[in-house]
Amino acid sequence: MCAGSAAAVKPAPTIEIAPGVFMPQINLGISNHTLWMEVGGRGLDTALVYGDQAQAEVGEAVRDSSLSRDAIFVTTKVPCCPATVWEIFCNATGSCAKLGNDTAQQIKHDLETLGLDYVDLMLLHWPCDTFEESMSAYRAMEDMVEAGTARAIGVSNFNASWLERLYNEAKVKPSINQCALSIGDHTSPLWGRDDETVEMSKKLGVTFEAYSPLGGWARGGTGHILNDPTVKSIGEAHNKSAAQVALRWLVQQDIAVVTASNDIEYDESDLELWDFVLTDDEMQQLSSIV
Repeated sequence: MCAGSAAAVKPAPTIEIAPGVFMPQINLGISNHTLWMEVGGRGLDTALVYGDQAQAEVGEAVRDSSLSRDAIFVTTKVPCCPATVWEIFCNATGSCAKLGNDTAQQIKHDLETLGLDYVDLMLLHWPCDTFEESMSAYRAMEDMVEAGTARAIGVSNFNASWLERLYNEAKVKPSINQCALSIGDHTSPLWGRDDETVEMSKKLGVTFEAYSPLGGWARGGTGHILNDPTVKSIGEAHNKSAAQVALRWLVQQDIAVVTASNDIEYDESDLELWDFVLTDDEMQQLSSIV
């Protein structure tokens, strides 16, 4: 099916992440964002370390859309610098030094590359080498809210203890904590991929957002989760795919999601999560998968 023949699906429900700031519960990362919006998607997610082409594609999709700007939710991110381990881990060596380890310059580069006057959400992509350096980078993002270039700000890959400490010191409280989380991958506390970080986020009033929601960081990867007999059986009981069950397990916990797809059928199915409900027993069975 070509992009022009896409049939719109009802947009995902939203979550109020800051006063007057409503984020779609389903957002799309590195993908075809024009197609995503044509089928009903409204949340677009990108980052400096994804490359200039990826950010430019998001900006073009927004400008070319027939939707009003306030109907589209754009998230981007800046790296926390310096962050030796994270740059290596994310295969993003040099992403900090490229712009002089300067968060203000990273922010400026994001906005210019997107070609947008503001973003709806700016995230600190990972913690810096020290908490003090992380806080310094976050202060530059706080300035965005005052300047009107970001409607909300938050963090990514912060575990429970780092999130609580930053929250307590922040002038503008983080609205989002975006970490990997999925069935089979919610017990690793190092970078916030655990239930404790989810609970801390809720305790602080910070919306938790899951990336790699289909098990990209789970043992055995996405295939292990989507081919799991329990996941597939529950899907069959609801006439849903294994991927829809995995996503529903998250959104039913009031967790926002960022996923990825360039396929119209996957885009549509990602938006069709609100016509079924997992039972308490099914939720527990899914939570027990390792």
